[in-house]
Amino acid sequence: MPRALVTGGTGFIGSNIALRLIERRWDVRILERPGASRVLLEEGPFEFVTGDVMQPDTLPAAMRGIDVVFHAAGVVDYWRQGVDHMYEVNVEGTRNVMAAALDAHIERVIHTSSTAAMGIHPNKMVDESFTFNVKPEQFVYGHSKHLAEEVVFEYVKKGLPAVIINPTTVIGPRDIRKVSSGMVVEIVKHCAPPFIPPGGQNVVPICDAAQSHIEAVQKGHIGERYIVAGENITLVQLYQTIAEVVGCGMKLKAMPRWVVGLTAGLTDMLQPQTTGPVPLTGARLRLESQMFYFDGAKARQAFKLPNTPLRVTIGRTYLWYDLMGEFDGVREELEAEGGSAGGAGVCKRCGRSRYCEWPASERATAAAQTRKT
Repeated sequence: MPRALVTGGTGFIGSNIALRLIERRWDVRILERPGASRVLLEEGPFEFVTGDVMQPDTLPAAMRGIDVVFHAAGVVDYWRQGVDHMYEVNVEGTRNVMAAALDAHIERVIHTSSTAAMGIHPNKMVDESFTFNVKPEQFVYGHSKHLAEEVVFEYVKKGLPAVIINPTTVIGPRDIRKVSSGMVVEIVKHCAPPFIPPGGQNVVPICDAAQSHIEAVQKGHIGERYIVAGENITLVQLYQTIAEVVGCGMKLKAMPRWVVGLTAGLTDMLQPQTTGPVPLTGARLRLESQMFYFDGAKARQAFKLPNTPLRVTIGRTYLWYDLMGEFDGVREELEAEGGSAGGAGVCKRCGRSRYCEWPASERATAAAQTRKT
């Protein structure tokens, strides 16, 4: 029975990898920072070892007896944790893991990167041949992932059998920080603006992203990158699809491009405090007005991925957030707002009585559905 170590195993992507490994009857060890929450791991039969990618002396013991290392630890929400800390974890943390894996003679290392590492290439169909192409300060997260990949390639040259996985925007259950799957929460809570930037992006279900990591152990070529992609879709289509799946009657429209420029400029000047999981900035608005599409053919062919439908993933994501209590009291609160606005229990955005026709979901059913992802 193969043995795996998962760094970042208590996070979004890492927990999904770990749970899928258990389904395949792997022995799974989680590198766990002191005080980390295990809620995403659903009390699975994991072995936990205390350690941190930023503490290299904790890694040799964590890798003892391990066949495969899945390095999924990283910082995405740099606006919360700080840019310097992001670079430390994403770059130097990766260096520590790769060095320890080389010393431990690990059979295979699967490194979780991102298509952000490929830079900004608007209005092009991006594949694995694209490289980082902008000033670091223009895209600090992407730059940190690019530097992390350079570290991986450096260790591949030293003989480390590593493969790089580049997911696009990942959505699905267990995105507890609501970084990308927060779109579902925004729609349900009616936090999404009625006008959406006129750009587009690629969205991949977490179940496909997690499976790609595992398939890469046997099918990935050492020293190569694999873009794991789902649907290329405009932001308006994405938000509207979410609204339809969760039964919300919101009708969303694309923001005119001249409004994007004006709003981005005002945002740069005023720097408003926003309540969403990802802060609103002028740079974000400008990026989201362009198309960022990706070609995942290489990974699909190599790994035989299932191509899970977007609507299925949105439904599973809704159920998971509901199971976690994210929407407790929201329905009643919004109905009360509608009533106070003069329509007894009428949603002020949808015009429907009793807010929206949300999916009926019992908590037990939600839990069963979530575990299938």
